[in-house]
Amino acid sequence: MLRSTEDRAANSVVRTDADQPSSGAPIAAATPRGEARSPRTVTIDAKRVDQLDRALNSGPVDEQIEAINLFARVGTSEQKNAIVAKARNREANVAVRIAAVENIDWRDHVDVVTDLIRSDPELGEATLYMSAGKELSPEVVNHMAETAAPVFQTSADPSFQLAVLNFFIEHHLDGFPDLVAKANTNRYSESEIEDLNQLIAMWNSEKGSGQEMQAPN
Repeated sequence: MLRSTEDRAANSVVRTDADQPSSGAPIAAATPRGEARSPRTVTIDAKRVDQLDRALNSGPVDEQIEAINLFARVGTSEQKNAIVAKARNREANVAVRIAAVENIDWRDHVDVVTDLIRSDPELGEATLYMSAGKELSPEVVNHMAETAAPVFQTSADPSFQLAVLNFFIEHHLDGFPDLVAKANTNRYSESEIEDLNQLIAMWNSEKGSGQEMQAPN
């Protein structure tokens, strides 16, 4: 992912890593499907688990996020369903929703992902950038691409268009040229034009077809 687009993603995505207590019984943490994370062991005591269980639905934002990060890996079905509900809840705190979206299983809940891309520009943009760090199944990629492409064409927001293009560079190279051809760069700033050119350069490097794509006028 481009450094400049990472910066833009950071403005739309609030990433909060939960602090882990230094004492207590180890809990084997399974990696959620659809994420490029290595399995690891989280050390946390039983009392803290109980506190986070209560915080999951009604605690302070930082504790809700800590609870999401933990229970997405070692939680019960009920706790994982609560995380999915938070991802869907348009009234929930934005940082909490983003943590929930990042931690749900995208294969099982691709409808949540595509709904954000379709109907929530800010979280949709964040979700597209999240995908760069995930190993997505072909089915999820196709669903996301089919949702993002028409929204790209109707969006007047250059940052959202760049997020879509970044997704296609990461996961769907063959669909990239058609979107670039439809990009309306009249609203792009100078730095956004530079980002677009870098994405095009990445595509040219990846495809190596001998016919280099040029940025639209």
